[in-house]
Amino acid sequence: MSLLLKVERGRIMIKFGTGGWRGIIAEEFTFENVRLFAQAVAEDILEKDEESLGIVIGYDNRFMSENFAQSAGCVFAANGITVYMLHKPVPTPLVTFTTRELNTSCGLTFTASHNPAIYNGVKYTCKGGLPATVEFTSHLEDKINGLSVEQVKSISWEQAIKQNNIKIINMQHEYISDIESCLDLNLIKEKRMNVLYDPMYGTGVTCMEMLLVDSRCNLKTIHSQRDPLFGGRVPAPNRESLWRLRHMMKEGKYDVAFATDGDADRLAVIDDRGDFLHPNEIIGLLYYYFLEVKGYMGGVARNVCTTHLLDSIAKEYGYRVYETPVGFKYIGEQLLTTDAIIGGESSGGIAIRNHLLEKDGILAAGLMLEMIAIKKKKLSEIIREMKERFGYFYFSEKNYRFLPKEKNKILEYVNCLVPNEITGREVVNVNKLDGVKYCLQDNSWISIRFSGTEPYLRVMAESSTEIQTAQMIQWLEQQIKKVTILFE
Repeated sequence: MSLLLKVERGRIMIKFGTGGWRGIIAEEFTFENVRLFAQAVAEDILEKDEESLGIVIGYDNRFMSENFAQSAGCVFAANGITVYMLHKPVPTPLVTFTTRELNTSCGLTFTASHNPAIYNGVKYTCKGGLPATVEFTSHLEDKINGLSVEQVKSISWEQAIKQNNIKIINMQHEYISDIESCLDLNLIKEKRMNVLYDPMYGTGVTCMEMLLVDSRCNLKTIHSQRDPLFGGRVPAPNRESLWRLRHMMKEGKYDVAFATDGDADRLAVIDDRGDFLHPNEIIGLLYYYFLEVKGYMGGVARNVCTTHLLDSIAKEYGYRVYETPVGFKYIGEQLLTTDAIIGGESSGGIAIRNHLLEKDGILAAGLMLEMIAIKKKKLSEIIREMKERFGYFYFSEKNYRFLPKEKNKILEYVNCLVPNEITGREVVNVNKLDGVKYCLQDNSWISIRFSGTEPYLRVMAESSTEIQTAQMIQWLEQQIKKVTILFE
């Protein structure tokens, strides 16, 4: 796997993507760059006169994550900023929650989320637990890359602990209590559900087990130990990676199975029949449940590459869909500034207004349990009910590697590609909010964009039939191959 790197003044420059800064360990993600990152954040905190508020730091199960977190903590301590270091590997949403609860200047999570084991990274959370805006990350990026190694301040870990500049804290119980306050826990307890859970060797295990035990679920957990190699697989909970969980569902008598990615901000669900629910279906189910059963009122936020099932649901209830570029910070902004009650992405992230403005796989699991308990139906039956009412939406995604030197050629070609029809259906709109998205007359659509975190060209499509969705992807693939070589 290649990594697109920018080198200036003899060192690799730090570049933010849709989910923070990520890089291959020892190539881009190094202790030197982590300390430069921390110094830039420290200077930003000092410029805002927020050093007295401190900073929260958390980390995941990846190789050296704790060490990277401690290295950053020592930089903040040297700059006179109190560090609240979470006591063990924790989910990213717990860091967001702690940042909000302690009212610190910001929060950092050392994680590369669902990326392969060779990656590490860091996510930045603003004061109040708010997602970082594009303007702020651009500002921070410039500040980081303008620093030299000689400008970095640091003290030893032992000295920082002795001087009480770094405080080790545990916020797991407060975080789970906050989630449980959003749920009808007594109703879930009465159901006594049988639940399977796969944390994928990630950080979700302790918090998810606390929630499920409090909910009186009969729980079986697999892959719960720490493994920086994630069992030799990518910690992204998709249909292929969760083959064992799907087979266990078919063989046992379970009501539902959950899986979370490496830092537990994304949720995957497998129903009582052993069928994998696409993340689009999970968002749709929860939005439908909020409007129909819980009586919530409001729209929904989704990015350009997420299902139009949400559009169908919102239209029936008279609410608006807020479409954003890819990147959860945009979803958070919509939850903060509009009437949207839920926001999500096709990659598996879901956020709920009145909880956190970032995705939270633990809360999403709790809401799925509540929905099953209140509806008093099997999950597979609830899914069928939703599809029969709002329509069938078949979503597919393909990722392609490409020659980095040809990226500009691909961009130029795609931006100039304005077809009148695709697979015999009229193109009614060309959306360039993020990449290019072609919307067709029958509510089908296909999009193409470059990943912000990995060296991939992403093609996504959705229609009312699997055949048409596959045909649209094949059409776009053929168009791109006219100007460059693509590798699947």
